[in-house]
Amino acid sequence: MLAELRRLAKQAVRCTMFPRKHCAHAPFCRSRSISTAIETEGGAQRNLLSFYDVSRETSLIARSADFAKICAVVTRFAVQLPAEYEMSNDVAVFLDLDNLVIGAKQVKLSFDINLVLDHLKKITDGRIVLRHAYGAGRQSRSQLQELAQAGFIVQSATRINSFSKNLADMQITVNAMDTLVDGHQYSTYVLMSGDRDFTPLVQSLRKRGKTVIGVGIRHTSSSSLVELCDKYIFYEDLLTVNDLTDAEIEALVSAVRDKLLLDKSRVRASIFKEEMTSLSDGRFSRSSYPQGSFTKFLQDYPHLVRIVQEESTTYVAAPGSQEINDPLHARYRAALKRQRMRVVPAQQRFAILHALITLLRSHPDLMWYEVLKQLSTNLAGNENVDVSKNQINALLLVARQAGIIRTLKGKSLSTAPVVPEFSGNRAFQESVICIDKAYLEAILDLPEPFDYAEAAMALYDSSGYESYLRRIIKI
Repeated sequence: MLAELRRLAKQAVRCTMFPRKHCAHAPFCRSRSISTAIETEGGAQRNLLSFYDVSRETSLIARSADFAKICAVVTRFAVQLPAEYEMSNDVAVFLDLDNLVIGAKQVKLSFDINLVLDHLKKITDGRIVLRHAYGAGRQSRSQLQELAQAGFIVQSATRINSFSKNLADMQITVNAMDTLVDGHQYSTYVLMSGDRDFTPLVQSLRKRGKTVIGVGIRHTSSSSLVELCDKYIFYEDLLTVNDLTDAEIEALVSAVRDKLLLDKSRVRASIFKEEMTSLSDGRFSRSSYPQGSFTKFLQDYPHLVRIVQEESTTYVAAPGSQEINDPLHARYRAALKRQRMRVVPAQQRFAILHALITLLRSHPDLMWYEVLKQLSTNLAGNENVDVSKNQINALLLVARQAGIIRTLKGKSLSTAPVVPEFSGNRAFQESVICIDKAYLEAILDLPEPFDYAEAAMALYDSSGYESYLRRIIKI
């Protein structure tokens, strides 16, 4: 189509430069207009200029070099070209599987690509011509079959090292930029990812007059990427979910209260909300209840919970409960958290530590933020344990305190190079002991009374580790 329009533009210009009686195309020129065919939203002058640039290669146009005359020719004839010459809104879709599909799993959502495609067709009113997906190495066979049936070309980032995610990001960026010069004009680009690493790509596409639509999961979508896209769609908003009934909500609040306040007088409201989402398999976060302030939502249930406000932190307590001291092990944890030595649960602690040792053995010169990002990616596919980025960062801080890693000088902690201090075949076992000893020494320095059984509860949720702690404190 583009080649045909260029031919018509050259032809129209020639017809203007010479008397019409010498023009073999005069009847066609009088009865057809290419103005409507090349006018896109606010882009007529830009397209005219591109036709002029192509046409001036001919000697006739090179001599005249009169852009005003070309504009006059193109806009003189008011009859629209046949429908087959009209510009269509062609759409290119790039799917980051690691970010979107794994992000959906983390919030207990099943990812339906056809649901997204149907919505894109509706809002763009265009043809989805290009469909590429990246990062297939960690997806299930059924997921890959669904993508293939939806017309996607699936590209796997070969895992030659621990940076397959970064490789997939680069593939998306390079392939998207390739489409700008491959001869097919895409009006709209859809980037299915929430990774802020794609902000330069979005800026580059928009600079070239393209519309960019983002699609992502709320908790994995970067705010900077969301704001930069012309439109950003959260996958959760596309789902049709049966809203929880009032009775189900009351039962959920009650169940979470009983679970979290079993041995505590209060918990942070954010933790209470996370548990409500988890216990309802994600239904609570997708219902109409949590819209707006979660604190205001809880205030509707004074017979079930009580809100406690301390400065900027909101806590949830049982109704009518008295302010009593938390158990000693809970006070240990709270005090360590204030000292930036948050006690990460043992199962998550071991998983993070093992992944950290594996990563730094193969890449001993990474910066802090790179270690954090890569560990988060590597652990996201672990079905046996759920690990958050906050837990990873917390354990990295403790590992530095314990001497397992050290950081070199950087502009900030985020950009500081991380250097491993472990070695040998027993690096994992020795690192576990170093971490526990660092926790234990910090507890000993607290103003609280010290008790080995309570310390074991703080670190392992079991007093059975008391003898183990007694031994490592002597090392």
